[in-house]
This record gives sequence, C-alpha cells and structure tokens, in this order.
Amino acid sequence: MRCPTQLAVVLAAAVMFTGCELTPAYNANRRAQAHLGEAEIYLDQGLLDSALAAFGLALEENPNIAEAHMGMGGVYQQRGDYELASRAYERATIVDPNKFEAHYSLGLMKQYLGRVREALRSYKMAWRLNPDSFEVNREMGSAYLQLGRPGEALTFVQIATRLEPDSQAAWCNLAATFNLLGRYEDAVDTYRQAAELGNLADPVLLGLADAHIHLNNFQQALNVLEALIRRSPSVTAYERLGYVKFKMRQFKPALFQYRQAIALAPDDTATLNGLGACLMTLYIQDGRISTARRDEALSAWRKSIKLKPQQPRITDLLSRFSRI
Repeated sequence: MRCPTQLAVVLAAAVMFTGCELTPAYNANRRAQAHLGEAEIYLDQGLLDSALAAFGLALEENPNIAEAHMGMGGVYQQRGDYELASRAYERATIVDPNKFEAHYSLGLMKQYLGRVREALRSYKMAWRLNPDSFEVNREMGSAYLQLGRPGEALTFVQIATRLEPDSQAAWCNLAATFNLLGRYEDAVDTYRQAAELGNLADPVLLGLADAHIHLNNFQQALNVLEALIRRSPSVTAYERLGYVKFKMRQFKPALFQYRQAIALAPDDTATLNGLGACLMTLYIQDGRISTARRDEALSAWRKSIKLKPQQPRITDLLSRFSRI
C-alpha cells in the first residue's frame, strides 16, 4: 500500500498531466474571447477596421467561434460589401447550424446580391429555427414576391402583419401581394390599413391606384394619382393618370398627361401606346379630318413596337389603322 506522501505525488502528477493537455486550448479560447471583447469595444467606437482585425485574431485562436464570424459579417455588411459579408455569415452557419441570426443574415445578404433563390433557402432554415420571427417572415414574403410567386408569399406576409401590426411595411407587402393575386378589394382595404400608420411611399400609392383601376374605381384612382403627382411627379404616375382619364372618356386631358410622361421618358412603351390610343381616338372623334393626329398616333405605336416587338395588340392596331 502506498503511503500518503506517495499518493499525493501520483495525484499531483496526474493533475499536471491533465493540465498539460487542456491548458493550450483553454488559453487559446480565453485569448479568443478577449479579442471578441476588444472587437465589441471597437464597434461601439465606430472603428470598423480595428474591429475586423480583432475578430480575425479571435478566429486565429479559435476558428469555431460563430460570434466572430457573425461580427466580421456585420462589419462587411456595414461597409456594403455583401459578398464578403455573405461568406462570413455562411461560415457562421457551418460552425453553428442552429444559429438563427446566421441563417437570417446570410439570406439577407443573398437577397441584396440578387441571388433570391439562395436567399430563400437560408430564410427557410432561419424560419424553421424561429417561425415567430417578424423579420424572417417579412423577408420570406418579399423573396417570394421577387420571384413572382405571390401565392407562396401570402402566408408569410400575413404572419408578418400579425406579428407586428404596427409595421406599415408589412401591410404594404400584404397589399402588394393581394394586388398580384388579383384580389383588388382586399388590396384596397389593406392599403387603407397601411395609410393609417403614416404617409404612403410613392410606389405604394401607385399600387393603390392600380388596385382602384382594376376595380373600375376611376375617380378614386384619379384622386390618388393627382395627389401623388403634386407631391412627386413621375413617368408612371403621369402615364397611369392618362390611362384613367382615357377610361373616363376625358380624351384631351388624357392626352395632356401622356405628353407630360413622354417629356420625362420618350421611350416608355406604355406611354407611347397610350399616347397613340388617345390621338387616334381624337382623330376618329373629329371626323378623321386631322391627319396629323393619326400620323402621330401611328408613329408612337411604331416606336413602341420597335422598342418592344412582342405586343400583339399594338401590332394589330398599327396594321388596322395604317390602312385608313
């Protein structure tokens, strides 16, 4: 039997041996955490280069720290370098596959880069980890809309409005989804809900006007478009107002709006088509006397076809009225 002194020596040797195995990794991790702390201080001070260097030093000590990869991604994102940010966030997802923020941020960068399908895959991973996240539901809806899949967007944009009922952006996304699905009455109601939360942005007002046009609510569409033009005139607003006035059989006022649009964008095919329709209608109404209107109408349609050849309706109009 060993004496107490011998036993103490053996135990001490075992502790020293175990310590030799654990200390390097333990110390490296401590240094990595210290670098992470430095990086956070640099970020608070707005010193992005120093923060990036500190995150890099942390990863040299321990490449499996997801927070360091996330930190680097955040710095690159602030700089607008979405490609490098995307790579950093992707490394974070590899290190920690269950990190919601990594998958969400990776999706956001992919969407910024225009790689919407890839973004959607990342959002789906984030959604599985946290289906009650307002941000991921909003972005998934947005990604589906970008891909022209409003039916799949609907669930997520609706969830987003339930999670954040005071988010005007969420209501606007839902209204746009209803518009694309042809649910124009729902779209109008949803745009009104969004309007209760503040002034609507120009593209949103155009969407509201479009919904009214599809419902033949021409006076309401006219009111929206005239208010928009007073605030922020644009080619689309003038063109849409010209169309509304044309549908209300106000042909000369419609012509004026189309000319306003043409002055801003001579190559806009929707405006050229509307201008041609307006001029030809006035030509016919005046007893086909003013050949100048007819010729200008044909010229507008020809230019439109040249810019955008696949327009069967305009091609047909051009063919029929060229024989007059």
